[in-house]
Amino acid sequence: MRLEKWFISNLDDYQRKVIVESIDKNIIVQGSAGSGKTNLAIHRAAKAKSAGGSYAILILTVALKRMIAYGMKALGLDHERIAYEWAWQNRGFDLTGDVYCKQHKQVVKLPVSRNNAIEIEEVENPIVDDADHLYLVVNDKVRKFQRVRRDTPGYETKIKTCYGLDFANWVAASYYRAWHRRCSFFEEVDVDGDFDVSNSNYGLIPSGTLYKPREEKIDYLIVDEAQDFHVSDYTNNISPFVGKSLTLLGDSNQKLIRNGSGIEELRAHFSDYKPFDLYYNYRLPKAIAKVAQKIVKTDTDLLSTNMKDGGESDYPNYPKPIIKKCQSREDELRWIINKIKMEDLDDVAILVPYESDIVFVKDFFTQNGITEIAVHYRTSKDVPFFTISTLDFTNNDLPCVLNYYAAKGTEFDNVFVPFADRGKIESENALYVACTRASHSLFITYSKELTSFLKDVDPNDVVKM
Repeated sequence: MRLEKWFISNLDDYQRKVIVESIDKNIIVQGSAGSGKTNLAIHRAAKAKSAGGSYAILILTVALKRMIAYGMKALGLDHERIAYEWAWQNRGFDLTGDVYCKQHKQVVKLPVSRNNAIEIEEVENPIVDDADHLYLVVNDKVRKFQRVRRDTPGYETKIKTCYGLDFANWVAASYYRAWHRRCSFFEEVDVDGDFDVSNSNYGLIPSGTLYKPREEKIDYLIVDEAQDFHVSDYTNNISPFVGKSLTLLGDSNQKLIRNGSGIEELRAHFSDYKPFDLYYNYRLPKAIAKVAQKIVKTDTDLLSTNMKDGGESDYPNYPKPIIKKCQSREDELRWIINKIKMEDLDDVAILVPYESDIVFVKDFFTQNGITEIAVHYRTSKDVPFFTISTLDFTNNDLPCVLNYYAAKGTEFDNVFVPFADRGKIESENALYVACTRASHSLFITYSKELTSFLKDVDPNDVVKM
């Protein structure tokens, strides 16, 4: 994902109306894919900072955090003021990075359930040697944190500005004995050079997360992908924590959560919020827009509003989307691998319907000698502790494999949408989200019968293979 292209600095008249609107006003912004909604969320946060109030951006998925953090850094904002839905409800604002502590491994004998029987097995059990210091590592940069003890004067007040520690329920018991979950707090201190990630005296805390607890009130809250939260979510979990204003940005065509509320429903519910509509689309070439607008049931126009390359983005300036029939799911992935290699494609996303498909793609690529890919998926419904994520939006040579849900808000030059079989994709909105991530080329493959969500596409607007 080319972050330098994604983040806009020159605003059009419709975007500017949103920016100049008083930050103290509640607003609802509707805009199609590629209209700059996420950018405006960040600019709105910058306006909140200028007003001198606390601010935060609330998003639906953890996958978007790093991308939005890039834009927030570009405007000099606190890039840690981003919360995804689970963290918002359970802890607050997560820091990005791996958490380490001083520890050693001790071989112990533990009972293990196997084949309906209990067996004794030797395992390496981590023993925490220093419960007072943690180290956060991200991109080889190290931050050090020191524990705030409960006997510290003004403890209850002090921890409101400190960082909490969280980890999953399956980690070693020694971690619970040292800190408990969300019960220990740390303040950042200067790094003194005592930590080295390669030093065996330090070990990773599996699923460890440092977080900043959410305040009782946040002056200015900005919600991106607002259509995937239900009205009741706003009533119960969002609005009560807003001090001055709430900004909602979204697109009903991209609603992927069944019980989410579309922008029209939100506007009806928040009738006193000022409505704004974004008019132009900057991401999609017309060659792709012709296909994408035929997927959704609504009367969506992505052509007359197209500003990609000043509107000069139709074929032959940009390639027509390719729809290819393959013999099997494996054959689809072989074709994708060959396409990437033969055309030397970079900034690639492979978007699939389900997380199980991500594992299938990852395993197939690994079996074919390709291990340099970025993935994001859960191994359990226990979010976020069983989440595998190697996303790096700054590395354009690393193909990203995501499901449609996690891909919301992202943008890639070249997008592959495999497994587009009838009955495989849950909704037209899901396929629409996948196809509208592409800023240059779109490739759709299937191996049985093509999804019915593409039935209205003009055959002259695609290349069928």
